[in-house]
Amino acid sequence: MTSKAGYFQQRVQECTISTGQLTRRANSISMLRIAVFVGLVGSAIWTISLHNGTMLSVLILVFFVAFILLVKWHNRIKQALALSQAVCEINIEEINRLRFHFDGIADGAAFADDHHPYTSDLDIFGRKSLFQLLNRAGTQAGLQKVKQWISTFANKETIETRQKMAQELMPMVAWRQHLQAHARHTSTQKNKLQAFEGWLHGSDFISGKAIYRSITYLMTIATLAIFAAIFMGYLPGTFFFLPFFISAFFLYKIHDYSRKSYEMTEAGVKLLSAAEQMLLAIEKQEFAHAQLGQLQHRLTSRNLLASQKIGELRKILEWLNLRGNQIYHIFNGLFLLDYLFLYRAERWRTDFGAEVPAWFEVIGEMEALCSVAAFAFAHDEYVFPSISEQPYTYRCIDLGHPLIAPQQRISNSFELKGRGSTAVITGSNMAGKSTFLRTVGINAVLAFAGAPVCATEMTISVFQVFSSMRTKDNLEENISSFYAELLRLKMLLEQINEERTVFYLLDEILKGTNSVDRHIGAQSLLLQLNNMNVFGLVSTHDLELGKLGIENESISNYNFSSEIMGEEIFFDYKLRPGICQSTNASQLMAKIGINIKP
Repeated sequence: MTSKAGYFQQRVQECTISTGQLTRRANSISMLRIAVFVGLVGSAIWTISLHNGTMLSVLILVFFVAFILLVKWHNRIKQALALSQAVCEINIEEINRLRFHFDGIADGAAFADDHHPYTSDLDIFGRKSLFQLLNRAGTQAGLQKVKQWISTFANKETIETRQKMAQELMPMVAWRQHLQAHARHTSTQKNKLQAFEGWLHGSDFISGKAIYRSITYLMTIATLAIFAAIFMGYLPGTFFFLPFFISAFFLYKIHDYSRKSYEMTEAGVKLLSAAEQMLLAIEKQEFAHAQLGQLQHRLTSRNLLASQKIGELRKILEWLNLRGNQIYHIFNGLFLLDYLFLYRAERWRTDFGAEVPAWFEVIGEMEALCSVAAFAFAHDEYVFPSISEQPYTYRCIDLGHPLIAPQQRISNSFELKGRGSTAVITGSNMAGKSTFLRTVGINAVLAFAGAPVCATEMTISVFQVFSSMRTKDNLEENISSFYAELLRLKMLLEQINEERTVFYLLDEILKGTNSVDRHIGAQSLLLQLNNMNVFGLVSTHDLELGKLGIENESISNYNFSSEIMGEEIFFDYKLRPGICQSTNASQLMAKIGINIKP
């Protein structure tokens, strides 16, 4: 971990130097823009006082061109600056992940679902979650893809393909972070993104009417003719304002549509700018794995690359989004720019709008792969698991919880195999039963995402993970914690079928009722599961439940124990075979002040 932290720190230092240089350049250009704008205003006042329309026209044109060039130059520098800052932030986050400091890192809390088979119990989303540890995606498409990979299981071929692609991307740190940095500058505000998506699926208004299609060209000819006549002395300078009066009529007719289109596409400019660069990086990179090549191939159609098409729309919308600048409206009044850019945007939407979802699907998949690759690079001590064709298999050596810091993590080896097999885990309070169940579950989730696992060796078959660990009451729905657990177990039974293997993790089974009913219910459930298309782990304080393993060879016993030395209780958090032989509840109660009487 230390070497990786040092590597990321070196990249932070390099980006900090680059950021400082770009900041100074951006400030210089900003001052030039102010100077040009002041020059434009001053020259306009001066030439108007001279009643020289010709000079006014020439000066406005010169200053406008200079201002536009400076704006574009400034924007390029700002984009480079933002990219450099983003790369710096990315590497700081990598260091923080290695230190298990997750503040400020996207937690995927919006994806949390208490009714999901396992995500709530295994800390998949939310604070200090697997999502924070694994995810490097920034676009909505990428976030959704990472969410999908860690909340559903995949087949053997898909998992192994993800592993191989991620392994190829692992050493490509600069390329991966380049993608990640661009993705950071897309808007994550759902309402704005939904508005842009709404525009992409909207109907045409300008291109469908012949007069609207041609009016911008007619107006440009008329304006240039008026300017030429003024320049040659055929018309007085006051005729300079005539195009504005003519344009006002036509601009009023589409005012609401122009404003709405501007508002709907405002977030699209950032999204398209990032997507263009991400697509370009994907298109230009040489990949060895065939599946990565297929992703590239999906970005080419009609002999055009997706980055080129996206770039065309980005340029159109950049011009349209200059409506937020007052100088734009001056030239809009002369040449009806709204008509021109809205027409071009509509034509692009007609030609390529239907292809956009497929391009973002590629971006999303590449972001998910880069997330797995970055996770693997940062944790090169982890191993990619072997995906077994033999069903009902979970075998691991030195398995640890990836969300526990290495200096605190205790690893255990474990094996469970066979249809209907169950590992009953008994143990003292606070000895590590629940943590071990989560360790087993979260590493299975990593494995199915195609990521390496926190172990020195793992062989695992494909199955649906199901957990019942954090059941709680619901006062609004008048549900007790015991009934909530029953509903959870009902969900488990409903998930079981012959087409899909289920791997269950049941913590402190039926803890919400009396000891007699708990034992009868737990024993009955385990015997029922013993004959179904499942296998899994059950933790319990019910030592009698462990005796099922004496009569049933598919039920095995493991335990976590504690050692009492004087008034202190010590835990080693090591998994051992057999039923637990030690208890510590009395000692724990005594430590908080309860007078225990034998």
